[in-house]
Amino acid sequence: MEVRTAVLKLFSGNIALAIIEFAAVAGFTRAMGTAAIGSFFLFQAVIGMLNIPADLGVSKAVEKQLSATAPMGEVLGSALAVKTLLLLPWLVGLAVFAPYVEQYVGIPGVVPILVAGLIIRQGRGLALRLLAGELQVDRNAAVKVLGKLTWVATSAVFVVNGMGSTGLVLGFVLGDLATTLGAMARLDVSVGWPRLDRARALVGFGRYLFVGSVSGIVYEWIDVAILRLFVPVSLVGVYEIAWRVAAVALLLTNAIRTSLFPQISKWHERNRFDRIEDAFRTWVQLSLYATIPAFAGAVVLGPDLLTTIFGSAAAAGYPVLVVFMLEKILRSVQLVVGPALYAMDAPQLGYRGSVVAIGTNIVLNLALIPVFDIRGAAVATTLSAAAAAVVSIYYVRQFVRIPLPRTRIVWSAVAAALMAGTVALVIRLFDPGWLRLSVGLGVGVLSYGGLLLANSGVRIQLRQAIRSLGWA
Repeated sequence: MEVRTAVLKLFSGNIALAIIEFAAVAGFTRAMGTAAIGSFFLFQAVIGMLNIPADLGVSKAVEKQLSATAPMGEVLGSALAVKTLLLLPWLVGLAVFAPYVEQYVGIPGVVPILVAGLIIRQGRGLALRLLAGELQVDRNAAVKVLGKLTWVATSAVFVVNGMGSTGLVLGFVLGDLATTLGAMARLDVSVGWPRLDRARALVGFGRYLFVGSVSGIVYEWIDVAILRLFVPVSLVGVYEIAWRVAAVALLLTNAIRTSLFPQISKWHERNRFDRIEDAFRTWVQLSLYATIPAFAGAVVLGPDLLTTIFGSAAAAGYPVLVVFMLEKILRSVQLVVGPALYAMDAPQLGYRGSVVAIGTNIVLNLALIPVFDIRGAAVATTLSAAAAAVVSIYYVRQFVRIPLPRTRIVWSAVAAALMAGTVALVIRLFDPGWLRLSVGLGVGVLSYGGLLLANSGVRIQLRQAIRSLGWA
């Protein structure tokens, strides 16, 4: 499938996911408070953190080998054997330290659900990578939407029946199970006997990807994990709500990243470095067209958005939201450029940026959180994003150029600034509430879109994207 087509399909699916998750988190927060939703986020953090050493990059290595036309049965059988051996110690550890885990998460009796959740999350990750390895990345969004809807529906039933945070985490696990089954149903799966040489190849390539995966989890969960050591669960909830809102700015970028990896791998195999450079030129700037105005919009609409959608308690996360939106600008570049090193068979270089980001993030979180609580965690994450972007760009440029149309990017920044000023003036005419927020968002989208499209180069690029889908 062409990258542009896959990106747009994934982007559409990611929008659906964001709407579902926004509505669910907002509803559950209003119904149970920031402390209950904070416990749910901590459950996700534990699953996310343990998922990395339990996988060791094997799932991503499976995608790489399948995109290079390795036999599925042999690859999948070897991967399952390796992942089983990696998973067992962590399951035992959860059982041994159950009382401490329950106290940390804040949900009594949560460990059995964690054990089931970790096993299912491993299956989910592998199933989605199998889809991507067969260049069916556009189907990822559909099965993820299925999982998200399952989580919302089952959690709502559990919460209504008085299960509280336990109902949220149980619904989350059932959602992962639905995603796994949905992905497997779209695959012609064949499982062969494990081969030692194939297992060694998976682990050998995966050990570099492991560090890259750790980097992604560091951005997503290590700050939450450290926060819990210094702040109450309710502040963890406020912080993570701000992170979820900011993550909307990366919907397009994440679709681009998922679609580009297998395509860059194929282009590298054929020595088509010109295609890789063209992809960077197109997709980095499109990512910035989304993240730059998101930052400007958060500055003027952040308090209204948090208070109106999630309740007054979430307003404490406004400074965090603004910092996170700045981080998304940096992250949007790194997420498009960084994975190219792994796709071009240079994981030994790709993991170096991840090591820098991990070290920076952990050290700064430990230094800043005790002093500045959730604001310190946001700053630490943003600085580590900057470090990751710089290192990734440095190493990628040793293989290919990263051509960027600077004039268009500056145009986007100017358009975003003018948009923010317009919105700030307009919303003063309304009282706080849904009408004010809706008008602010509408004016922001229309004014930024109009200003951006005033650039002929941007218009041409968007027309090409529309034509690629057969819409024009």
